[in-house]
Amino acid sequence: PWLPGYFGQVSFDSAGYHFSPGPLSIALQLYALIYTTATIAYLFAKINRVEREYKNQIRFMVYGIVVAFIANLLVNFTFLRLGLDRYSVIVGVPSFLLMSLAIGYAMIKHHLFDIRPLAARSLAYSMLLVTLGSLYGAAIFGVSRLFFSGNQINSYQQLTYTVLAILLAFTFQPLRRFFEHLTNNIFFRDRYVTEEVLNELGEVILSEIILTKLLKSTLTQLCHRLRITSGHFIILHEGRIYNLADFGPPLRTNLTMEMVRTLGQPIVSADQIENGHGRQLLRQLNARLSVLLRTKGQFVGFLMLGDKLSGEIYSDQDIELLKILSSQLAVAISNAIAYEQVSSFNETLKDRITSATARLRVANHHLKELDQAKDEFISMASHQLRTPLTTIKGYISMMLEGDAEPLQTRQRKFAEMAFESTQRMVYVIADLLNVSRLNAGRFILNPEPTDLAQLVRDETRLLANHAESKGVKLVVLAPKNLPKLDVDAGKIRQVIINFVDNAIYYTERGSVTVTLARAGSAVRLSVMDTGIGVPDNAKDHLFGKFYRAENARNLRPDGTGLGLYLAKKIIQAEGGRILFESTEGQGSLFGFEIPLGKTEPVETHHLSRKSPPVAKP
Repeated sequence: PWLPGYFGQVSFDSAGYHFSPGPLSIALQLYALIYTTATIAYLFAKINRVEREYKNQIRFMVYGIVVAFIANLLVNFTFLRLGLDRYSVIVGVPSFLLMSLAIGYAMIKHHLFDIRPLAARSLAYSMLLVTLGSLYGAAIFGVSRLFFSGNQINSYQQLTYTVLAILLAFTFQPLRRFFEHLTNNIFFRDRYVTEEVLNELGEVILSEIILTKLLKSTLTQLCHRLRITSGHFIILHEGRIYNLADFGPPLRTNLTMEMVRTLGQPIVSADQIENGHGRQLLRQLNARLSVLLRTKGQFVGFLMLGDKLSGEIYSDQDIELLKILSSQLAVAISNAIAYEQVSSFNETLKDRITSATARLRVANHHLKELDQAKDEFISMASHQLRTPLTTIKGYISMMLEGDAEPLQTRQRKFAEMAFESTQRMVYVIADLLNVSRLNAGRFILNPEPTDLAQLVRDETRLLANHAESKGVKLVVLAPKNLPKLDVDAGKIRQVIINFVDNAIYYTERGSVTVTLARAGSAVRLSVMDTGIGVPDNAKDHLFGKFYRAENARNLRPDGTGLGLYLAKKIIQAEGGRILFESTEGQGSLFGFEIPLGKTEPVETHHLSRKSPPVAKP
């Protein structure tokens, strides 16, 4: 029978079916032509504006639609008009099958639609049902064959089947989880738990402080866990590119600061940028995603990530993970840069110290050579001067004793002054020789029983004229009943002369009191004056070789600075200790204590401000 219609009629007979176009068939065919053409044109225009993965999806859709469209034109405009409608099925059905295959290929290969959840769940439940059915059937068959016979089902069989069903029910959930896990590994290999990935990356960040190791380890872990083909760190510091790190192929282009400023957003994805410099830069760098690394007060750099191994775009889960990770990375990288700079500064400082130390060693070696040459010169000069001075001193002494002829009063005065100056020169030369002996290790004591009281009286008598000429009162308190000391009389004499001579020289008015007394098991000599005193900043250096306080240099420019140095060495060699206290502008006390018995040498001892006890004569 005929089916009337505006678009056409279909009739059937023994040969097949026949289609007769209706009055509106042309309109329908034009609508299909326009709609299909517009669809294909839209898809072609879309191909030029999307990424490679989307291009493959659209390309296969276009292939299928074009094939179906051409077949439709052949069937509707050609075969039907020529009366060949019987053959339309031969062309039409395969064309639509090819379109289905093209779209299906785009879905499976290029993820046109995400059918993975449906496929995964369908496969998981199919495997679950097959497994449960097989297990239940095998269990019932095995139990029936082993324990039951006959065709009748008794109560024991029913109970056994019930128990088997209950046991099988308990295995349902474990089996379901197993098959879901199995299918997820097949269809969702890129899936991960955000917290687990953050914890793993956090351990890497916390365990590394070296910048290069931190960048490399973080990139490796991140790209492995997110299944990314490549990754790059671009670290900036002080307006320049400070460091680069790569996972996979390196950057394709030489990066500049102008290119870096193009990527100013926290996270920039090439899938979301329609056009512009940012999209072009990501293509140049072979990157799909850019993550900005910034702390509160510092712009650290960028994390550039390439395509995913699966070919998929970055998901919302990926973006959220990278947002959380970027702040942790920025802080860790800032700390690593600071540590690197501190380490670099320490290395530079260490190198400078090593270089300066080497130069100081060379300078010290030269100074030692100069000091040795000076000591040799002093020793030679002292030896050369001692003989003529001894001769001069001997002739002046003979003149004072009247061996030549009696001297007049004025001549005697001049001769005495010359004798005293010569004597002081002898003392200076003796000091120089003793210093030379100390440096050469030839400073030897020659102890002998010595009346220290007599020694003090003899030496102060020689200095009495000097004190009188300056208007300084010289007081000597030396008892006669002190026991003799086993000391080097010549060297102790130098110490006494040095202390008393200094006290007279540095006392402009007042008195100098020399006191010798017994102090327990020792003998103490103290020389107290009312002179200029010693400044506080000079006290720690006063007994050093060639050292003189500034006020002493101003008052007596010709001093050598050796007297106190030698006095300290001599007293310590005798097993005694140096006594010293002073207040600038109020006077000083210099002296020593030597034990009556033999003791080991000791260091200089500074007294308190209170004067030591002095024995009465």
